[in-house]
Amino acid sequence: MTTEQVAPLRQITGGRLQRVQAFAVASLLALAVWQLATLISGGWVPSLWRIMTALGEDATTANIYAEMWITLRRIFITFAAATAIGIGLGVAMGLNRRVMAFFRPIVVMGLAVPDVVYIIVAILVLGTEESSGLIAMVLALIPFVINIVVGGVGARDPGLDEMSAVYRLRRVRYLVDVVGWQVSPALIVATRTCFAFAWKLIVLVEALSQPRGIGAQIYYSFRLLRPDHMIARALLFIVILRLVEAIIFAPVEKKFLGWMQ
Repeated sequence: MTTEQVAPLRQITGGRLQRVQAFAVASLLALAVWQLATLISGGWVPSLWRIMTALGEDATTANIYAEMWITLRRIFITFAAATAIGIGLGVAMGLNRRVMAFFRPIVVMGLAVPDVVYIIVAILVLGTEESSGLIAMVLALIPFVINIVVGGVGARDPGLDEMSAVYRLRRVRYLVDVVGWQVSPALIVATRTCFAFAWKLIVLVEALSQPRGIGAQIYYSFRLLRPDHMIARALLFIVILRLVEAIIFAPVEKKFLGWMQ
């Protein structure tokens, strides 16, 4: 292997080593700060040992995975609906001035309204049914997706639009090959943002209005003054979400970026 071939490998290995070292240092500092908070609080902040014990108990309980499945189902329903509607409206607003003029004030108001207001209004109007929380979260997430997609569509190259008009591309081909290729980075950001907000808001909805789901379990631990189980269940759910992201979102994003190139 030549020197020119070895140098890039060393750079890649060195970069990975630096990231691992930085992660290790940050983790150790976080654990040290947490343990210090445990000592200062006089036991109100659960120790790392108590959290790990609670995590082991919850991880071996079948019921907790059933609750997680309920939450994951709600997350994917909310994510799919908000992403589809948000991308469709975002592209339409970016391409049509009349659509932009009509929906822009609504989107601005939607971004300004706190998410908890959507939840409270939905509960007051629709009751505490599961559908009311899902509708509230879809309405809360759509403005974020629209805002990101509109920015991506607005930043497209006008020269490619002129070329499409000269060659008289069909509408579908123009949207896929011209607009879609340029907006794809914004679409990736929009989907990731929507997923990140979806699971946090769904957990909040479950804690406020639902008897089932991981959010309800976290709130149940809070009512029983069991912060160790509350934190353990949150950590366990975060691990599951990271696995979902690595198994589903990462491969799809990789293929999408490959199609762009």
